[in-house]
Amino acid sequence: MKPASANMLCQNCRETYWTLIRQLGHVQLPALRSIMLRQASIGTTEHAPGRGNAPLPINTRAQDLIADSEAWLAEQAGKIRAAYAGYAWRKAWYAIISNRHTILNMSTAADDYANLQRIVRRNEQALTPEEAMVIIGSCPKCGHQATSTPQAETWACPDCKWQGGVQAVKAERDNKLWQLEYTGKPIEVARYLAKMDIHCTSSQIRQWLTRGKLHATPTKHKGEYVFNLGEITAMLDCHN
Repeated sequence: MKPASANMLCQNCRETYWTLIRQLGHVQLPALRSIMLRQASIGTTEHAPGRGNAPLPINTRAQDLIADSEAWLAEQAGKIRAAYAGYAWRKAWYAIISNRHTILNMSTAADDYANLQRIVRRNEQALTPEEAMVIIGSCPKCGHQATSTPQAETWACPDCKWQGGVQAVKAERDNKLWQLEYTGKPIEVARYLAKMDIHCTSSQIRQWLTRGKLHATPTKHKGEYVFNLGEITAMLDCHN
């Protein structure tokens, strides 16, 4: 067992911890429940013999995230007072936010904070529209494509459960960009790179082409080139 001092949080962590607690109950859980219920009643319907049209099944991923979130709230509420562990999630959350001092000074605060970070991160990914996700690279263990929110600091592989820092995954990806080519117009390659959270404009790419700083190969289609992605990112590094 860790000594109590090992679970003390610095002031910055305490503020972040409290923000995440409020976010979990005020924003994420209501949103996840909305997704779960909406997907249970809205969408393409399937015919159920003798019963008309059946709604789509409940979103089980949202259910799992809700279960983990509610379990965390119940556990923390139960640490305040044993009877609180049986509260419904919203009542448990109210009990927690009404006992800020107690929660932030728990002997298990650091571990509780780490667990909450993991839960909130998973919830955030589920609540982020697909088009807002960025490709940060691939899992170094199994090769699964890694996507996350632009603000994420850590990433966990949904396949093999490997976890690590986003910057490390991005660095490995950037090292491999020299091996990757993209065929398209400047605006298309700019959009593709934006999906990797690498930002440049089509104007920049056209300027580099005009000045001979990019050695892209023209195709038979007007305005289209075969770009080396590593070369483009290297140019960005030079101009940042």
